[in-house]
Amino acid sequence: MPSLADQLALSRNRPAGFDYMRIVLAVSIICLHSLNVTLGLGRALEILGSFRIGIAMILALFFALSGFLVTASLQRCKSLISFLGLRVLRIGPALAVETTLSAVIIGSVFTELPLAQYVADPTFHAYFLNMVGDIHYELPGVFLHNPLPDVVNAQLWTVPYELWCYVILALLAVTTICFNRVAYLVFLVIVQVGLVSYDVYRWEEVPIQLRPHLLVFCFLAGVGFYLWRDKVPYNRTACLIALLLCTAGMATGRGDALAPVPAAYVVCYLGLMNPRRSWIVSSGDYSYGLYLYGFVIQQCVAAFGPPVQHWYLNILISLPLAFGVAVASWHLVEKHALRLRGHVETFEAAALSRISIIGFRRRSPERVGLRARLGNSSASI
Repeated sequence: MPSLADQLALSRNRPAGFDYMRIVLAVSIICLHSLNVTLGLGRALEILGSFRIGIAMILALFFALSGFLVTASLQRCKSLISFLGLRVLRIGPALAVETTLSAVIIGSVFTELPLAQYVADPTFHAYFLNMVGDIHYELPGVFLHNPLPDVVNAQLWTVPYELWCYVILALLAVTTICFNRVAYLVFLVIVQVGLVSYDVYRWEEVPIQLRPHLLVFCFLAGVGFYLWRDKVPYNRTACLIALLLCTAGMATGRGDALAPVPAAYVVCYLGLMNPRRSWIVSSGDYSYGLYLYGFVIQQCVAAFGPPVQHWYLNILISLPLAFGVAVASWHLVEKHALRLRGHVETFEAAALSRISIIGFRRRSPERVGLRARLGNSSASI
């Protein structure tokens, strides 16, 4: 039976499945948010509650996918300098541009306050903290009469937890746990037991998506599957079983803690498929732009009043606009930011020549050949 590593090798370490998954998941989130921005949060939650399994799966798959791909990026880096530097280059510039455009352009157009009062408001200044992961959702006087009022970009709530994933992975690198897959497996089992025990004694209302700490565990499960990729079978039946386990765990929310590991396997199976690449994935990675701009564009559309405040119209109008902006974001911002990796590597080389302790040594046999590229592994949720 082929392993995940075998399937990875068949695609020359660049499987198209991960690229398509990122696009599909980003589009799915925009479609789900069409209910929030047209019906309001309360009514949307009533409807979406019937689709809890699918909604919980989307974010679980996103975080697990990130864990698998980011681990490949980590193991190609010489030190935490280049690893964290590349993470910043992938996330930071596009997030900074989106935050600035939302505050300066969209806010100025849609605010009900005089422009001078708008820019002088402390809420306007606080919104720029989104650039560093301190998320603020409101701009003064903006979207006050939308079905979902006051909220400019609700989906940024996942940014801090993605950053926490990188910090945790960096700490695991410093302690060399993620370079010893037996040690990492022990770590993963301990965390899994702890999460299950925690959920047994936590009988409060179940949210519509996985709780943030479980999303982080989805990321860590993705890391584990990458480390053990040569031992984990690539098997359709195993994928179906994993999908059934996810469904059973997420059905009521009481088994959420058991869902991240099978969800991560589903990600690996689907991501390592290698369908023919179309222009939508070969010309750039547009998933991050869809994630960043989708919600704010949907709110702009909803602001035009009842004639367009229908979920299907919101999708039909917002999705093409969001995709166009995502294409512009990739070609004008994200792609150019990633080209700065040479400067990061130059700085890293200079730093390591002076402070050798910063670098972490390549100790495990599984790191052989990790220079090979795994698609666009620097991509994020």
